[in-house]
Formats: sequence, structure tokens, C-alpha cells
Amino acid sequence: MKEGTLDRPTFEAIEAYVLERMPQNERAAFELRLATDADLRAEVDLERENIQAVELGGVMRLLNDVAREERIREQKNHGGLRYLKYAAVLAAVASGIIWWVTRPSLNEALYAEQFVPDPGLPVAMGTTNNIDFADAMVAYKLGHYAEARAKWTALHDRMKANDTLDYYLASAWLADGNPKQAIPLLKPLVDRPASAFHHRAQWYLFLAFVHDGRTSEARTLGLEHDATYGERVRAILAQLPG
Repeated sequence: MKEGTLDRPTFEAIEAYVLERMPQNERAAFELRLATDADLRAEVDLERENIQAVELGGVMRLLNDVAREERIREQKNHGGLRYLKYAAVLAAVASGIIWWVTRPSLNEALYAEQFVPDPGLPVAMGTTNNIDFADAMVAYKLGHYAEARAKWTALHDRMKANDTLDYYLASAWLADGNPKQAIPLLKPLVDRPASAFHHRAQWYLFLAFVHDGRTSEARTLGLEHDATYGERVRAILAQLPG
């Protein structure tokens, strides 16, 4: 697809996709096209940026128009009720702008949509001869990720390399909202195909790369055709540039 050759059906399809108005069956087919058509992905990104710019511009125009209108009215009527109405409108618009500025990025949204914490090991099947590890696993399974992370970090600092410990320490970082910290723990597991955690580590490393905007590194993991994760990987990559 070259510049200037975007036909109307394609434009309408892109618009429906970006505005989330596309039926689910059409969306699935469209995402398959996105996965193999870099030019189409670029057009989708451009349309998304254009729509965001228009929406933000509309918010700013609304704010300016309301302010101008209320200034004129206030000159004629100094009543407190009009002032309160003006303040309420400004507060609502300001809230919209704050939401716009602080909303998660596309990468963060895709990560949040797909990430599910590892359920952890049943303590009886874990490293039961290590009370500290088992205690941390109990905390992890209860959702006390910071506590689990602190205990596993202490173990990690005094033990030799251990795939189980590395994986669950990474899992605690991920579950606690810090994928960047999990990356150096997951990479060695991905580099060891014989590890029992190799496959799951690939998926979580992929998600961590996506969250951090490291799309090219996520692609190098080659999970697009993985029997377990391939469909989700393709759907994510289809929405990212590059």
C-alpha cells in the first residue's frame, strides 16, 4: 500500500478498527492483514494519531469556547450560580485533559490486557526443604508480591543460579507491576531451552519487552507461531509499529 493509493473501503476499515466499531469477525481478519502488511500498520498508526489529535483539539476548543461564553455572560450577570456552572464545566474539561495525558500508552494497555500472573507452585511441590522459599511462595500466592519479592531477593543474593528462584522472583516483579526488573531474570531462562521454565519465560519476556516499548526485541523471540502463545503474540504485534 503506497501513499496516495488508500482506497475508500480500506480507509473505512481502518477507521472502524481504530474507533473499535469493527465487528469481531472482521476485526480478526483485519488483524491478520496487519500482521503481514507493514504499510497497513503504518496507516493504522497514522489514523490513530490523527483521531487523537482531533479529539484533543476538540477538548481545547471546548474549553476556550466555554471560557469565552461565560466571560461575556459574567459581564452581564455577576450571579454566583453562573460562576458555579462555569467552574463545574471547567473542572469536567480539566478532568478529561488529565485523563488524556495520563492514560496508559498502547504498549502498556496491550501488556495489561494480556498479562496474567503465574499461579505459583503448590507449596508441597516447591522447594520444601527451603523454608524461606516456601514462605515466600505462600506470600506470592496470597498476592503479597512485595513480601514474596523481598524474601526471594534475599535468597537470590546468597544462592547460586537457580531456575526456579529466578523465574518466581521475575514473576513477583511482573505481578507487582515492574516488568523492567523482571527482564534480566527471564533472559537467562529463555537462553536455556532445557529449563523447565523456558517456555513460560519466553511469553513473559515477550510481554515485558512489549510493555517497555522494545518491540524489535519482542519480535526476535519468534513466538508468532508458538502453539500456546502464537495467536496472542500475533494479535499484539499487529497493533504495534515496526
